[in-house]
Amino acid sequence: MSEQIYIFNPEHDLCIANGDENFVPPRSAMGFAKDNIDLSEYLKRPNKQRRQIIPWGWNHALKKRLINEGIDPATLPSEEELQFIRTHSRREFALDVHSRLNCGVSQVIGTDYRTVATSVDEIEAFISANDSAVLKSPLSGSGKGIRFVREGLSESDKGWCRKTIEKQGSVIVERRFEIIKECAMLFESHHEGIDFIGYSLFESRNGAYSRNILASNEDIEGIIAGYISQDTLNTIRKKLLSVLTDALVGHYEGFLGVDQMICQTDSPIFIPVSEINLRMTMGLIARNQYDHYLFP
Repeated sequence: MSEQIYIFNPEHDLCIANGDENFVPPRSAMGFAKDNIDLSEYLKRPNKQRRQIIPWGWNHALKKRLINEGIDPATLPSEEELQFIRTHSRREFALDVHSRLNCGVSQVIGTDYRTVATSVDEIEAFISANDSAVLKSPLSGSGKGIRFVREGLSESDKGWCRKTIEKQGSVIVERRFEIIKECAMLFESHHEGIDFIGYSLFESRNGAYSRNILASNEDIEGIIAGYISQDTLNTIRKKLLSVLTDALVGHYEGFLGVDQMICQTDSPIFIPVSEINLRMTMGLIARNQYDHYLFP
């Protein structure tokens, strides 16, 4: 078996959002990568990897860096593959996948709780109809590119929206819910199909990741099933596998996580696709650590 190189590049989301191969991430992002380099050990999964180089996530800046360090470009993703990853890392892809699930279950919310806005007027109209909202840039990470607003946009908000629309083409506007639980379904895409790896249960603060809960898949299923039925959860997983297979197989090889939320309205509701990350995630590290290191 050829040697496998694991690269912990948590600045990936910033590189994807920027899109320039010459992008230099801020010192804070690079410092975090250096300080937590040991996390690369927890990326390893026995007999599962197919690439010689396995990063946290693929982007143009990483490819250029590796070429400059002497890596053969033929062993790295093509321009088409990198552009596919960037396009499908946009939040619009998550909305598209959500719209194709067609769950038809009252506990599972549809896609009308969010919209893709291309003008400040559209954003203001959505907020007016929903009292409060979350504004998200199509490409961002680690809580950046997210704003929480109530009762209309401030001048600062309007400026941010105009700048985001100018740079990225749109702003995602969502109703703001009280979040009860945050979870994810974890997958690996390869040329033969997509495998379901398991579940992640995590916490965030103001849209930024905070921590993961180490637990078995069965325990996490049990927690989620306290709010939605096990049959509904199984249906969502099967539909996600089908939709993601159609969208990704033949174009993307690697890990991905589908973030989900249980929110409180008059009764608990389930958001089956909040975001989709075409990369390694902290949830996958937690899942891998639990399954292969704590309880192998």
